[in-house]
Amino acid sequence: MIDWDLEGPGLHHYFPSQQGERGGVLELFEACRERLHALGRAPADEVRELAEQVLESIAWDDYLERVDDTRPLYLMRAGRFDDSYGERVDRLDWDALFCACPALFRSFAAHLTRRFAHVLVDCRSGRSAATSVCTALLPDKMVGLFTPEPRSLDGLGGVVRRALDYRCSHEDEQRPLLVYPLPTPPDGAVEGRIGWRHGHEGRGQPGYQPVLEALLGECYGLDGVGLDSYLDEVQLLQAGIAEAILPAPRGAERDRLGPARSIETLLEWMEPGHFPWRPLAEVRLVQAVAALRERAGDTQAPPLARELARLGQLYLGQQGDELEAARRLEQHVIALEEGLHAMEEGRRVIRN
Repeated sequence: MIDWDLEGPGLHHYFPSQQGERGGVLELFEACRERLHALGRAPADEVRELAEQVLESIAWDDYLERVDDTRPLYLMRAGRFDDSYGERVDRLDWDALFCACPALFRSFAAHLTRRFAHVLVDCRSGRSAATSVCTALLPDKMVGLFTPEPRSLDGLGGVVRRALDYRCSHEDEQRPLLVYPLPTPPDGAVEGRIGWRHGHEGRGQPGYQPVLEALLGECYGLDGVGLDSYLDEVQLLQAGIAEAILPAPRGAERDRLGPARSIETLLEWMEPGHFPWRPLAEVRLVQAVAALRERAGDTQAPPLARELARLGQLYLGQQGDELEAARRLEQHVIALEEGLHAMEEGRRVIRN
């Protein structure tokens, strides 16, 4: 977990340190700045090698802290909160770092992904250079928390558009970015959620669902994006995010409408990389078929035919077109056949 909200750091409060104050994001990139200054600029075709050289010279363990003894969970703080912290945050010029070595932040992300299975970067919204690093340069997947007010929705839309526009317009950055909007109510609000989501026709309020559908349709070049299934499941109905990440009291029941359930369901879309406009039933069936495909040689696996039939019925209900439903189902069957063929080839090689 990386706390990139240098102006309002807070992630460390959820994980009290046992090791005293240590450096974090600020100190790491201060070290990168000094190293870049010492090495000087590189030709355009050598910036990636320069970035690797800089990052390999960093003592990474000085900026990482293990925060859970029961699992390999690590935190990179925003920085060392001494008397000079605020002044040093103001002096760190993210634009200048990027100009000195455009590959630095992508190489930073690559270093992290080689070491960790999952990396969460926590940053604030807005138009700052630090925010752009966290949304346009680093992620493969972006979760955008917002409240239903127009200002919050406009802010989310701006962040998403800028990130995707950058990916599309820069040749070196043309890679997928999956966006998952995550609604959360304003502090203290307990009523009006239906109105927030679907709007009030009589009051001229559109609601956030049509706004999000239009945003994602525009950004991904699609018509008719629907988020009904996604937003039925993924909403933080309680404003306390801490309830989702801190351990529940012993014996406490899991709240059906609590944030932990919502985030667990969000991960069903997010971890395998499904777009949010894909219905949850389809997501689960596709994952079930993928799991069965991996077990194709296992005699104890459930019958594939039954799962494929259910998936075909779902596609037919969505498309209303037998040919299109059959085409989509055929893709899974072909993948299954290829997997079985590869498995049989492997067995033949072993026998020989």
